[in-house]
Amino acid sequence: GTDVWDLTRAEIISRRQMAQIDRFMRTRVPGFEEAYVVQSGSAIGVRETRRFTGEYRLSGHDVLGARKFPDAIAHCAYPIDIHNPKGSGTVLRRVPIGESYDVPLRCLIPRDIDNLLVAGRCISGTHAAHSSYRIMPVAMATGQAAGVCAALAVHTGVRPRDVPAHDVQKTLRDQGAVLRSGLGE
Repeated sequence: GTDVWDLTRAEIISRRQMAQIDRFMRTRVPGFEEAYVVQSGSAIGVRETRRFTGEYRLSGHDVLGARKFPDAIAHCAYPIDIHNPKGSGTVLRRVPIGESYDVPLRCLIPRDIDNLLVAGRCISGTHAAHSSYRIMPVAMATGQAAGVCAALAVHTGVRPRDVPAHDVQKTLRDQGAVLRSGLGE
């Protein structure tokens, strides 16, 4: 996902496959004789590239154990969803029914780099955890939390890593974010 030649090759293959699917649908599936492709997206979708190593690295065990953290800034219940890079097959492991895991603020704070926060797919986590938290709702929640933490850091004159998590949680709640009871209250 970070090599231009790999991306180009994937784009060529996917467009060739799209043409094959289009041809199959029009010639073999009743009702699709007049169908045609309107749009295929702007570029090949890449699930995973680079991630930061943060003050905490979320793991697959955290996800599957529905782990709770005192510095939670988001939560998620999406399963671990790892597609086989060599072909067919998907590993799908679910969070316990009715549970969710927390994403701690520390995953947004890169280790050994001051005055930087990360959000979305590049937060600190393992390959397994990433396959769960890479979804849009978590990306939006971590983006909101990073913005809140940055604003509080500027307002109080401290580094983002020195902003108390409960202050971030309180502001997130004030903005309408849903966090576990007792956090940032």
